[in-house]
Amino acid sequence: MNNNILLKVLQLDSLVRFLKWGERVKIHLYMEEKANSTTPRILAAYEWVENENWEPPVMHYGEDRFQYFHDPDLDLWVETENYLNYFPHYREELNELK
Repeated sequence: MNNNILLKVLQLDSLVRFLKWGERVKIHLYMEEKANSTTPRILAAYEWVENENWEPPVMHYGEDRFQYFHDPDLDLWVETENYLNYFPHYREELNELK
């Protein structure tokens, strides 16, 4: 598995929250070559990122400690929990990962 795509899976999870805590840890361990397997959910997300050629938006934490992504079309910072409201065409596929 490609570490760049695994990093995108973690970023996607920050937006959609479909991984369990242990799965996030497992990705980090796999990327550090301290684990040699993943889970079906990680694999499904990996394949989705790869097939969609998905690129994560720019994200940052605000002073309020909430995480935001940048919508370049509106030039607006939006709370990550609203990601699927801005990209509804991903909703059905990504909700299947949960």
